[in-house]
Amino acid sequence: MSETTATALKFAAGIILAIVLVSIAIMVFTPAADSAKSVTTDFTANTTELQDQKYLVYDNTVVSGSQVITALRRFESQAKDEQIALYVQTGKNAAGQWYHAKFDTDKVGKTGASDISATTNVTHSEYINPAGMFAASVHRDSNGVIRAIKFVQEKQ
Repeated sequence: MSETTATALKFAAGIILAIVLVSIAIMVFTPAADSAKSVTTDFTANTTELQDQKYLVYDNTVVSGSQVITALRRFESQAKDEQIALYVQTGKNAAGQWYHAKFDTDKVGKTGASDISATTNVTHSEYINPAGMFAASVHRDSNGVIRAIKFVQEKQ
């Protein structure tokens, strides 16, 4: 009978040990799962910020005309794909001009000028003076996505 008791005690000790190990594992891995979710959320936020960073350079800043021309060339493919619209208002063209696409309220559409060569032609009203200073601003849609960059020439 003592062998049976010893076997039962070993079995009970094995079950208790297994329960303790499972409990320890749950206590260790539950906070780790929460940390992993937190890290994933932070990573997603950082990714979004990095994607927007190329546009945020122009948010509420003053840039030169040469930087405006560079932006028109740099974002040309995104504008043609209607991902972003680019607007330039010069001293000669007070009405301004959308390039490749136009941002209206909440959407980008293909109604902008497709040729930016006039921006470097001194006799044209869309001419962008490389030495001129432009107030740049970024505009978002109702989802918070950057949809337009506007450049307005400052009076000198």
